[in-house]
Amino acid sequence: MNRRFPIFRGGRAIVSRSLGLALLGALLLVVGAFVDRERLFYAYLAAYAFAVTTAVGALLFLMICHAMAATWPVAVRRLAEAIVGTLPLLCALFVPLLFGLGALYGEWLRPESIADEHVRSIVLHKTPYLNLPFFLVRTGIYFTVWLVFGALLRRGSIQGDATPALADSRRLRVISVAGLPPVALTLSFAAFDWLMSLAPTWVSTMFPVYVFAGGFVAAIALLTVLAFAAERAGLLPGLNASHYYALGRLLLAFTIFWAYAAFFQLLLIWIANRPEEVEFYVLRSHGPWAVVSVVLVLTRFVIPFVILLNYRIKRRPAWLSAVAAWIFVAHYLDMHWLVAPEAPGARAPFHWLDAAALLAVVGSCVAFTVLRARGKPLVPVNDPALPAAFRYESV
Repeated sequence: MNRRFPIFRGGRAIVSRSLGLALLGALLLVVGAFVDRERLFYAYLAAYAFAVTTAVGALLFLMICHAMAATWPVAVRRLAEAIVGTLPLLCALFVPLLFGLGALYGEWLRPESIADEHVRSIVLHKTPYLNLPFFLVRTGIYFTVWLVFGALLRRGSIQGDATPALADSRRLRVISVAGLPPVALTLSFAAFDWLMSLAPTWVSTMFPVYVFAGGFVAAIALLTVLAFAAERAGLLPGLNASHYYALGRLLLAFTIFWAYAAFFQLLLIWIANRPEEVEFYVLRSHGPWAVVSVVLVLTRFVIPFVILLNYRIKRRPAWLSAVAAWIFVAHYLDMHWLVAPEAPGARAPFHWLDAAALLAVVGSCVAFTVLRARGKPLVPVNDPALPAAFRYESV
């Protein structure tokens, strides 16, 4: 094996601390089950959506890079694979949500209990799609697609480290080209099922695009932070300013794309002016949620957009990773903004259960990722495109 690329053997402290935080979060969630059971599941869903959209965003990024036969991403590909590697854990972490389906999706699970006749008729019209058996079947399909393609790409890449003959990326390209449509479709329908159906009368065809854009830019942001951390630790030698500049360009482009999807979703609903559609924005534009909406626009778009316009910042790893960390945190605020306002009787935008759910979900994901990465180099050492990837230059 090429000695330029050391094997990742550390991370014990990260694992122990992450597991400690995850355990603390889990204990707080248990307490929350007795204090405020409904808010507990909304908090957990927001944290879960934050993690799973980032992981699937990384899977889509990985598949697009393979499909395009892009060279420079090979230098950071193993880090993207590490993010994708959280999907088996995220599949298991969906189980707690099964105990909260009644609290989260009670309207369409029990449409006969809806007092408003017009709302009840709308929900009843959707029961061929919004019913529990079909919901569970679709969820199983989503995870099957993500796990299969994620495992195929990750395992195929790692096998090339030990067997140079298997390092040819043509197999991974074929898998990616075949997998992009089903992965994109399953993410779209998961957005409908898990997030949009919290308000079953609300409809927006832009919503899956919005969720995809948020998860994709969050994945690139996390990839940027991990690349900087790995390089500083001496585990990813060979990265240069051009690699960070490429990541910075993607951050800027998809920050704009997220804003585009958000704006046109609002614009189309505003123009249509249908009561069952505008309710989504009415809820988020009054009271304390109005402040959160303004903060979301500033943190998720305005501030990173203005900063990332600067050419020099995109070529400075420390500065770019700080902006990327900001965007990554803002993605949680975005998911929280989608989920938490739908909680019945929520008196404040934030609750201590939100922090508990974040600790439980993110802490366990960090520990799981580090454990799966140990004993492996953080680059595909035998990939024929790796030398060209490290020679990448962009001005």
